[in-house]
Amino acid sequence: MIFNYTKITFFYMLFMISLSHVPQDNLSSVTTSRFSNLDSIFHLIEYTLFGFLLYHTFKEDMLFSISPIWGTLFFGLLFAISDELHQNYVPGRNMSFTDLCFDFIGINIGLLFSFQKS
Repeated sequence: MIFNYTKITFFYMLFMISLSHVPQDNLSSVTTSRFSNLDSIFHLIEYTLFGFLLYHTFKEDMLFSISPIWGTLFFGLLFAISDELHQNYVPGRNMSFTDLCFDFIGINIGLLFSFQKS
């Protein structure tokens, strides 16, 4: 069975954007009060899956003539930066360098999982 990773990745990116668009007031109190690092863990998990999907999009769908590793790192970081900038305009949310770092770590973990599958 052939997977079209481009479509899956695109819809996952839309899902990520929709999560980033939720105002702070609508977020669960668990993420804001009980565990101070829970937000970073969510970023790590979210971007680990994103890194995995991106790698397979570049490797198997071959839309661009770029190395799957470099494409994943470059496009993943670019998307993470735009995601953090987007949050800056959502009520109660802000841009966070720490979140950006966890996003990038997650992308790299996703790459490692991709190599385990190959």
